[in-house]
Amino acid sequence: MSFLRKTRYNVHNGVHASGVGFVPVLHLTESGDPMNGKFRAAIATVPIEQYAFQGQLPLCLAGSAIPALDALKPQADEVWGDGQHEVLTFHYAGHAVNMTFRCLDGTYLFDSVDVWADCSDCGEIGIRTPEGLFLHATGAGVKLEPFDLTDELVYLLPNAVTIHYHKHDEQWMLTKIAGAFLNYENTRASLQTIMNGISS
Repeated sequence: MSFLRKTRYNVHNGVHASGVGFVPVLHLTESGDPMNGKFRAAIATVPIEQYAFQGQLPLCLAGSAIPALDALKPQADEVWGDGQHEVLTFHYAGHAVNMTFRCLDGTYLFDSVDVWADCSDCGEIGIRTPEGLFLHATGAGVKLEPFDLTDELVYLLPNAVTIHYHKHDEQWMLTKIAGAFLNYENTRASLQTIMNGISS
């Protein structure tokens, strides 16, 4: 299994980007990390369901501000860049967390989680299938809006998070959670544009 795939579902502007333009900037480990991996360890404690329903890492990490880009880089497993943005990737068992920053001033923009659909070592994920997502959403009183993109099912939450499923062994399996960046209306319009383009 390769962690080098950088499939990015950019529903924020209606474009499906496949990672073209994002190149590895450097591969890092925790050696020389002045924060001793504390933020990386904090991310590991966030349940995937909590991330999906809260929508952003800062909301999941009570009392934890996002460290500055340069301070956080030594904790990342990979750093990807396209000249305008840098994406820090943190690998965990069965999933990876991506944090996107603007290069110009180091501003933290948004985050996402990639889940390996064919990986069995990531433990129990309650929203691993659409059926599980519906159970969690019903229990939390959250309304889901589905978008059928033919080879992908996307569910939009009221907090503007999108949850992505792809077919694996004839079963729709969770592959990505794109954290909130734009508001609900703009994210919905982007998904609708993509869906209209597929059906036309």
